[in-house]
Amino acid sequence: MIPEIVYSKYSQAMFDIASEQNKLEEFGNELKAVRDILQGNPDSWKFLNHPLIPPKAKKEILKEIFSDSVSPLVLRFLYVMVDRRREAAMVCAIDGFIDLARKAQHIAVAKIRVVKPLSAQEEKKLLASLEQMTGQKIDPLYYTDPTIIGGVVVQIGDRLIDGSLLRQLRDMKHALLKADVMNGVTDE
Repeated sequence: MIPEIVYSKYSQAMFDIASEQNKLEEFGNELKAVRDILQGNPDSWKFLNHPLIPPKAKKEILKEIFSDSVSPLVLRFLYVMVDRRREAAMVCAIDGFIDLARKAQHIAVAKIRVVKPLSAQEEKKLLASLEQMTGQKIDPLYYTDPTIIGGVVVQIGDRLIDGSLLRQLRDMKHALLKADVMNGVTDE
């Protein structure tokens, strides 16, 4: 785990620039794409983190991969991290920026567990109800979890909304056992 002090100044600097230019959402989307590509391609990630590869070669690879899909400022952000030998903290710095941007835009992250992927209409309806409930825009992260049997489990910060079939079955079992115990007591 990379200490926050190593990457937070990069996150904050990028956030400050994005705020000044009113590009929090744009840069956030670009940085999310960069993060996803880096995390989804272990070979590129190993290359960027290899200590014997010179910064110039690393920046050339970053340019080749991202120059057509990100703004010059986002690319410069990545270059600065390479120049300062902070490649290993790049994903953490991006995540730090995304967190700062979400807070500034009043966006809450919702971790949503479902048995199978939701349809576009179901997603829209769920997000609308979560946004109404929280008073914030919701950035959903979907996870497939067959153990919940059906329904949905949503976590927003420290708040848990458990609408799973598994919880309903447990509640029913608990109620039946409680009723059985109560009946056993009154039958005597």
